[in-house]
Amino acid sequence: MADTDKKNSVGPVTFARQVEAEGRKVTWTSTPETIQATIMVVIMSVLVAAFLFLADQVIAALIRFITGLG
Repeated sequence: MADTDKKNSVGPVTFARQVEAEGRKVTWTSTPETIQATIMVVIMSVLVAAFLFLADQVIAALIRFITGLG
């Protein structure tokens, strides 16, 4: 088991060079695409939060009505 780990491991300098080479191959998003995606994530997060808040309020009201505690 230890022998196979030794064969597959590389030194830190080789590893850093491989990481740099792979980083050059990546197609990075443009600034406008990143901003648009961020805005969409924020909007969706707000919508989900609002939905969960409203669902929680409805369920709480139903439980109060059923149990007569409200």
